Amino acid sequence: MPLVDFEGMVSVIRELSAARAMLTFHSIGDTDSLSSAMALSELFEDSTVAAPDRLTGNAARILHKLGYGPDAVSYEFDDSAEVVVLLDVNNFEGCGGFRKRLEGFGGRILVIDHHRPVEDKENMLILSDESYNSAASIVYELLKRFGKVADAKIAKLIAMGILSDAAEFKNATPLSFEQLGELFKAANTDYITLTTELGHISPAGERLKTVNDVMGARAFVDSGLLFMEGECHGYANLAADSAIKIGVDVALFHTLGREVAFSARLRPTLDRKYGIHLGKVMRELAPMINGTGGGHPCAAGAYGSGGDVEGFVRKFVDSVVRLAGG
Repeated sequence: MPLVDFEGMVSVIRELSAARAMLTFHSIGDTDSLSSAMALSELFEDSTVAAPDRLTGNAARILHKLGYGPDAVSYEFDDSAEVVVLLDVNNFEGCGGFRKRLEGFGGRILVIDHHRPVEDKENMLILSDESYNSAASIVYELLKRFGKVADAKIAKLIAMGILSDAAEFKNATPLSFEQLGELFKAANTDYITLTTELGHISPAGERLKTVNDVMGARAFVDSGLLFMEGECHGYANLAADSAIKIGVDVALFHTLGREVAFSARLRPTLDRKYGIHLGKVMRELAPMINGTGGGHPCAAGAYGSGGDVEGFVRKFVDSVVRLAGG
């Protein structure tokens, strides 16, 4: 697999900085992936940021609040691109609507990610380092390496990317705190001010759905781990996050609609204790719902058109229990 280290990626970006570039990410662009792409575009003279399918509500809202217009992100594959950069994803399968185009792309493909690398193509160069808490953290180091001082808007965007994957600082590293301090200073802000400015509190009705989803979920203990799983009428990720906050070890929630969407969470430190990587588990199970999956050791998701939802839940629990030695 064509892996490169940080300095190797610096050299390649310097070599390709004048090339026409398209920066993209996984199927549903979240805050980390979008902020990484927007910030990294500063290093390419001619670039487009493109979303394969759509952006999360939070990511789109942050972009709007920072003053980016509707044309800041394209939803079309850039056929004129000479190089494609994948942010926060290291495989074509996770790139949704761009998957086939990427498989047939003849130019250079750079990958900047903080998950385990899984794709192996001759034209790919992969910087994938799980020691970073987010793709935004890697991109910020690249900007500094090129002497690019982030202006206030970019600094806020990168900071929100780092924060979004920090899981309320449970996944933060010493570098995360160092970077956030620098970014707050560059943007003349602080944690509370920034998160108030760019954050979002859902309407009471939406929060009520999450409360009801958690209260109505199934909770059980297996091999010494407290599990919670259930179907959501609100957002699966919010229910899973809330379950972890109240003391659950492993949470799995799903929504049903035009597609099936699973969100899984693991209490931080359990990944290191047991060697559990939820992103790998979700990727392996995703074919059961005719979809794709992946993510971090403690936070991951799977999306598909439908299939054996109950079987997915059983296999997920079995996989985690097996990895935990049960």
